[in-house]
Amino acid sequence: MKKPKRRNNVILFPFREEFAGDTYTQTRPRRYIIQKRRSRQEYREANERKKEGGTGLGILGLVMALLAFFMMPIMLGVSGFIVGYIAAARGSKAGRWAMGLSAVAVLLTLLLRLFY
Repeated sequence: MKKPKRRNNVILFPFREEFAGDTYTQTRPRRYIIQKRRSRQEYREANERKKEGGTGLGILGLVMALLAFFMMPIMLGVSGFIVGYIAAARGSKAGRWAMGLSAVAVLLTLLLRLFY
């Protein structure tokens, strides 16, 4: 890279640009950083509480979805999907499974009704 020509301690055209504004970082007060850490910790705790709350509903949704394969597929499938959705919103993986199995049960029922 070429060194810029200097004339009376002034840099000529191609290198005249504002550089100080790009490199300056504003330091935040310590109180703000502590508050941010607390809010992150509270957020994590709230998510853990959410996961705990959805487990029972997720298992209930799974039971409904599995029963939908054997009896009353439309009623149990739709209700299993709804309960699974609520459980998934609370952070349960079982709720996602319940939603998927319920959807498969209902779709299979509607597809197989065409042949009977």
